[in-house]
Amino acid sequence: MALSTILSSSSHLYIPKSRTIPRRTIRSSSTSVSSPVSIQFDLKTYWTTLIAEINQKLDEAIQIQYPQQIYEAMRYSVLAKGAKRAPPVMCVAACELFGGDRLAAFPTACALEM
Repeated sequence: MALSTILSSSSHLYIPKSRTIPRRTIRSSSTSVSSPVSIQFDLKTYWTTLIAEINQKLDEAIQIQYPQQIYEAMRYSVLAKGAKRAPPVMCVAACELFGGDRLAAFPTACALEM
């Protein structure tokens, strides 16, 4: 309420103008422009090969030990047939997107699936 009284009673109100930032043009030092390279990416192939690698790493991570029934139950739940494996695939893909090594992402990807 006090602010509205001050604003309405003030006849000379200073409102700063927005500051414009000049745009800069960035030019390439090369004189010739090369044509874009066409890169083919097959998502289905990438996804299926990555799932196969993740399944292999999960199989290596959960080996049958004593007591056998507990480890068999663990393997059954983690290595279920038909699993989509979306979280570990996204983990490995994000690692590769930022220039990381695929092998470095597998422990985290397997942990996400477990």
